[in-house]
Amino acid sequence: MEWYTLPQQAIIRNRYDIGDDHVQAILAKWAAGDHEAAVKDLVQYLQDHSEDIEAYVTLATFLTTLKDFEQAEALLQKALTQFPNEAALTYALGTLYYQAEAYQQAVPLFMQLVQDSQSTDAQYMLAQTYHQLEQNPRALAFALTVQEQEPDQLDANLLVGDILTSLGDFDQAQTYLKKALTIAPQNGEVLFKYGLTQLVLGADSEPYFEQAKHYAPDYFKKNKQQLIDIEGFMQAKKQKE
Repeated sequence: MEWYTLPQQAIIRNRYDIGDDHVQAILAKWAAGDHEAAVKDLVQYLQDHSEDIEAYVTLATFLTTLKDFEQAEALLQKALTQFPNEAALTYALGTLYYQAEAYQQAVPLFMQLVQDSQSTDAQYMLAQTYHQLEQNPRALAFALTVQEQEPDQLDANLLVGDILTSLGDFDQAQTYLKKALTIAPQNGEVLFKYGLTQLVLGADSEPYFEQAKHYAPDYFKKNKQQLIDIEGFMQAKKQKE
């Protein structure tokens, strides 16, 4: 199982599976980078297939990816007026608000889905959203629920580790990040974050940072300042002792 901040991958996969030639052609255009044509064609498709929930979600996903948040929101709100109990539309609107960093608006949508169906996807996104809002105790409760249900899922373990790190519980964080590392031993982000826990805990961290730099040089470069800051903090702490 994989989670996405947007549901486009699952939607595209489902579309190809059902053999809808017209929609396949639209998705092929999108995949080829012809985004404007794909959006135009999908708008036209919806004019003749206004009952197609997945098409609404796919179009909203296209628009969100293009950062046209206003149009995506208007589309989903219109679709929800027509289909008020459709969970896929509610989830898509929540992920839209998450992508637009409108986290306060995303929370009640994901919470509604959790209450209605105990959706694991919604619980994961709710945890992510609370984490972005720095409401980490709440985020941890939902993230742990997801991790318990999917203990071998990379994203769930990584999220729990992130939240525990934010709470300053590096000892517990390393447990989940180590689990993530066993799942994805060549994942640069996981290596970097596990290395941070080892640095703070006084263990050998350098091999993890070297591997992170090797497997994900862009990620390492982007987050190097965090490493420098923690190293400076640890050195200052040692001097005081």
